[in-house]
Amino acid sequence: MGKRRANGEGNIRKRENGLWEGRMKINGIPKSVYGKTQAEVRVKLTEIRNALDNDEYLEPTDTTLKEWLELWQEEYLEDVKQSTADRYKSCIRIHIIPALGENRLMDLRSSMIQKFLNSCKRTSGLSEKSVKNIRLVLHKALEQAVEDEQIKKNPCDKAKVPSYDEPAKEMRPLKDSEVSAFLNAIKGHPLESLFYVATFTGMRESEIVGLSWDCIDFEKGTIHLYRQLKKTRGKGGQYVFTSLKNKQARTFGVPQNVLDTLRRVKIKQAEWKLKAGSSWNNKDNLVFTDQLGKHIATHTVWRQFKVKVEEIGIPEMRFHDLRHSYATLALQNGVDVKTVSSNLGHATTAFTMDRYGHVTETMMKDSADKMQRFIESL
Repeated sequence: MGKRRANGEGNIRKRENGLWEGRMKINGIPKSVYGKTQAEVRVKLTEIRNALDNDEYLEPTDTTLKEWLELWQEEYLEDVKQSTADRYKSCIRIHIIPALGENRLMDLRSSMIQKFLNSCKRTSGLSEKSVKNIRLVLHKALEQAVEDEQIKKNPCDKAKVPSYDEPAKEMRPLKDSEVSAFLNAIKGHPLESLFYVATFTGMRESEIVGLSWDCIDFEKGTIHLYRQLKKTRGKGGQYVFTSLKNKQARTFGVPQNVLDTLRRVKIKQAEWKLKAGSSWNNKDNLVFTDQLGKHIATHTVWRQFKVKVEEIGIPEMRFHDLRHSYATLALQNGVDVKTVSSNLGHATTAFTMDRYGHVTETMMKDSADKMQRFIESL
């Protein structure tokens, strides 16, 4: 059958096999598209012409999302912390590839990704945080595909995490009366010093198990954090040092009681070393170890902590809530927000104020009351 001209958008003809073929030249090279109907082919030719006019045209490839993600993991995660890379790979392996992996990269659409994210919540029952992480990983990988000119636009841009009605898990800091109860409960416990230091410094679990003696300046009364000790994901995961959460080292002052506690730990550790002899192995110069110099496992910290908080009647409390306890206690006792934010290693003071707004509101009211009392005394 002869060729037909369709609105100047290229030549369209019906092939002997019943399909319609549209042809046009791109940079002098003939290009063909196919469809079941003349209208379908016309639309495809128009899309190509529009893409050319807007400098958005890319030669189609058969690269699948799975193939691209495998390449992205191999070539573009070298500068990412190991724990972060492990989390990304887990999202890709468990969630993204099974659902979307067989689609060609260039065929991905926002609607497809939105449907996938919705199913992560409705069908898989994943938490909001998990779905956010999945979208983050997919968006990063596709953003790199845009930069590498594999695709023109990131189809993940307009796909949103579905709304969750469940409130975020509330923090459970120790109340004033509970602080004493907790300190009494941990007396004599092998991890008493670790729990005590965590309570009054706000260090994260991975930061405190990775704390080394070179971080502590007894003369200046400061701790300098520059790394954390985390276990890699997966079966047989190993503990490795990584940079801090915000990739920024921080130095903060600590109370004298904390310094005294650390001095006692140092003395006790020296006794253990002498007793262990050649079996002693603390190659990383860690502060908190067992009696042979080995680091404390995070699951041990968590398990022993849960035993103690259950004893004082607050089983819902997490180890991370000791960090919230420190922040709350510091703010309530007059430490300014900027200092607390810096001590905690938050990215911004605004984040600290948002997280602990209930405390800062009380502080502002107290400040206003103090000013009122001053005015009345004039």
